[in-house]
Amino acid sequence: MPIRLDYIFEWGPTLDQWRALLAGAGVDLLVGVLGFAFAAILGLFIASMRLSSSKLFRVPAGIYVQVMRGIPLYVFLLWIFFGLATVAGVRFTPFQAMVIALAFTGSAYTAEIFRGGIQSVAPGQREAAKSLGLNAISTFRDVVLPQALRIAVPPLGNTLIGLVKGATIMSVIGEPDMVFVASDINTTYFTPFEAFAAVALLLIVMILILSTVVTLIERLLRLP
Repeated sequence: MPIRLDYIFEWGPTLDQWRALLAGAGVDLLVGVLGFAFAAILGLFIASMRLSSSKLFRVPAGIYVQVMRGIPLYVFLLWIFFGLATVAGVRFTPFQAMVIALAFTGSAYTAEIFRGGIQSVAPGQREAAKSLGLNAISTFRDVVLPQALRIAVPPLGNTLIGLVKGATIMSVIGEPDMVFVASDINTTYFTPFEAFAAVALLLIVMILILSTVVTLIERLLRLP
């Protein structure tokens, strides 16, 4: 395919919409962080079920993880936003639908991260806690979970970044995020490279900030 040499870059329309692009980036960041927060809570619960000695909890949790990891985020978002409204009459705003989609699909990954972190804690830690008279809940909360979190933070950070990037697909259901704004600029001025280059740049900046925050959390949790 021949390379076009006659394309004229027009950065003006994109730069004129910088406020809208920043506002849209804020929407993506907020949705991604909220989705991750719910995914982490749900994932910890699912991980606890997967580690249960009872098949009544372990098997459904395992099936949940495999199913949710197999469903594409885009498909799940359309189910939540259009499918539930059509089948059950349950309607969500685009913002709510995206948070729900990120929470459920992301929870499958956070569940496995938490499960791996919990299993990596030496059994002797639990035995020591038991010998001190701690019950199962106190042992998990005060002994196992803090150690598991130190191990889980880096992969959880990767999941957070993935969910923030995944949040950008909500433009397909009409949420005015930065991709939505960029698409509008492209439709109006026919400047696809400039508009979506701005989106890429904003994403890179957001990811750098999130990566820095995750690194700081790692250092805070690191043992002296």
